[in-house]
Amino acid sequence: MPHPASRGAAVATLTVLVFAAALLGVFGPIDQALRELRFAGTDRAPSGNVVFVEIDGASLSGVGVWPWPRTVHAELLDRLMDFGADEVVFDIDFSTVSSEPADAAFEAALGRAGGYAWLAAFQQRALDGSAILNQPIPRFAAHAGSVLVNVDGDGTGLLQSVPAALDEPPIPSVAVALTPGAVTEPRIVIDYGIDLDAVPRFSAADVLFGRIDPGLVAGKQVVVGASAVELRDFFRVPRFGVIPGPMVQIAATETLKAGRGLSDLRFAPAGAVAVLAAMLFLLAGRRLSVAQLLGSAAAAAVLIELLAWWALRDAALLVDTAALHALGAGLVIMTLVREWADKRAENRRQQARLAWLALHDPVTGARSRQAMLDDLDHRERVGCLVLIELVRVSTVTATLGHGVVDRVLTEAVMRLDYQTGSLPARVGNATFAFLQPAGDTPEQTASRLAAALEAPYAVDGHHAILQTRFGFSSPSGMPAAERLRQAEIALDVARRGGIRSAVFDPGHGNRIEQRRRLDLALRRALTDGQFFLLFQPQVDLASGTMVGVEALVRWQHPEFGLVSPAEFVPLAEETGLIVGLGDWVLREACRQAAGWDWQGRLSVNVSAAQFRLGDVVGSVRAALESTGFPASRLDLEITETLFVDNDAGIVAALEQLQALGARIALDDFGTGYSSLSYLARLPIDKIKIDQSFVRGLPDPQREVIVETVLLMARRLGKLVIAEGVETDEQRRYLATVGCPIGQGYLFARPSAPEAIGLRSRQVDAA
Repeated sequence: MPHPASRGAAVATLTVLVFAAALLGVFGPIDQALRELRFAGTDRAPSGNVVFVEIDGASLSGVGVWPWPRTVHAELLDRLMDFGADEVVFDIDFSTVSSEPADAAFEAALGRAGGYAWLAAFQQRALDGSAILNQPIPRFAAHAGSVLVNVDGDGTGLLQSVPAALDEPPIPSVAVALTPGAVTEPRIVIDYGIDLDAVPRFSAADVLFGRIDPGLVAGKQVVVGASAVELRDFFRVPRFGVIPGPMVQIAATETLKAGRGLSDLRFAPAGAVAVLAAMLFLLAGRRLSVAQLLGSAAAAAVLIELLAWWALRDAALLVDTAALHALGAGLVIMTLVREWADKRAENRRQQARLAWLALHDPVTGARSRQAMLDDLDHRERVGCLVLIELVRVSTVTATLGHGVVDRVLTEAVMRLDYQTGSLPARVGNATFAFLQPAGDTPEQTASRLAAALEAPYAVDGHHAILQTRFGFSSPSGMPAAERLRQAEIALDVARRGGIRSAVFDPGHGNRIEQRRRLDLALRRALTDGQFFLLFQPQVDLASGTMVGVEALVRWQHPEFGLVSPAEFVPLAEETGLIVGLGDWVLREACRQAAGWDWQGRLSVNVSAAQFRLGDVVGSVRAALESTGFPASRLDLEITETLFVDNDAGIVAALEQLQALGARIALDDFGTGYSSLSYLARLPIDKIKIDQSFVRGLPDPQREVIVETVLLMARRLGKLVIAEGVETDEQRRYLATVGCPIGQGYLFARPSAPEAIGLRSRQVDAA
């Protein structure tokens, strides 16, 4: 470890060298780049009161000569004043006499402007160093004020400021003339945080030929000047690169209008901070590790930049900080040299970590997408690439946060690794890829992995249950990227089709076309009377009595035949047709039920899309009034996706439905992560245990879930219906544990009313 005295001398020497370099301008480019970032970070809109009428290439071509005859300037001025311009500044040299008719025409136009025109004056240096002032000729100056248009910069390479005025004779700059009452220093330091790209710009040719809306100029201060490349009136400025001279004048004007005359302190404040930083380093540097010193230096650098940005934004101060950053870097380097051996070891560890991250997902430990593709391209084995999507992960993220999701996904990766014998790759938020195990068919793979991945995940007291969806590529030896593309297409087919898995085949294009045709057919199906209803009983498990029915919509198309609800309901939700279809189902179900010689309950499903796109309360009220069906016998089944966005309007709608007399049933209960919270705080009367729990009975884990739900429902005063009852053993078990109502194939499949004993009163009377 160096002696404290030598260490102090090294720090002092470094500080002197850094600020000597700053005085010599070594850090100028860095400071300029940092200033530009700060200007961009303080982005301000211009006042909108100043517009630029530019003599661009189109204007030069339109007139045909340069310099323009002063009759053209006269016409341009008249046009602008006719448009209602407040003031007009010409950043053009009028210091020499032209032809008498042309000068007379421009003089007359200045007279008509009534003193609201300004003409350019500028100072030049002769070869002997004396100053030469170019002013408008007297006949023009008699009708217009002179404004200084010098943009000679301040020696920093980029044009940072312009003179505020000429002392003798007294001539204000364009900015001062257009901003009466503005208080400024001898030089106006321009605030390039004002967005010059937002300053309105119009071609002089468009003004001359009447091609702009006069309202865009009315009441505005107009600066007229050259922007054509061939006129060479350009300057390099911070943030905006190269801009025309007149735009520099506008930038200075907007600076004063915004009250943003900046003070440029250069690197003076950095000197005091540097002394403090050096002292702190000497006091604490020996007790800091390299990592701590690097962190402190980084934090200090960020803090310095934030302070510099704040000083520019709120205090209109420009400060240079590159020297401070250089000093911080130098102090860090000194420490790095002193602890070189430790740093080498740390570098080796970091390189190993980076190498691992290049091949793996840092959250779940799965392989990265690119690592998988590279590996597959170098394998001789040919096989299907499988994509598996874990459904409902977004719901978990919204309700329980990313931490729980990350742990669930990590466990899912471990299960996949165990089941497939190889580490999967993470190719999406909740999508993983792996090579299909040898000897498996796609059906076997999907079935086995679904069973493994859909088993509950125990995370921080929550029992999360996911659903799975699979996409299989074709089993060919094509490049890995192509196999991945095929698997993605197949996964999308499965997703859109509402099926568990799909295998890629060239006919998927036909399926996409079929889906388009289905969409078109769906738009006519309702008016053509192609929908019909089936009903599935809900049975009292103790007595076997049918106490309710659930209405289920079906679609019989003349060409496509019987279309699955899993196919057309999602399509209707995507296109918004679900609103009309849902209204029809509700009205038709109530109409049929009102005519039965039976007093049980009617359940109707209501999609979350109906709440978002339609008026469910109004639809229910209309259906009840038109059919005479009593609201006290109506159950409306919803799913927890309705509550993902925490929309207060949804809760209000449910409360209105309850006020009508209807009851609210939560369908598919247990398949999400937040169902328990819904029961305690939302207007729900019934819960339907999802069939995935019931069909798995008897099973100890599912029995625990079912019994827990029943106990909780009883405590909360909710009625429970078990879906998916398929065996008598399941029925007996549910009845034994106190589940009051069951629904499933054991009792009946979805059927016509007559098939389950529901007959109209008219038939019975006959």
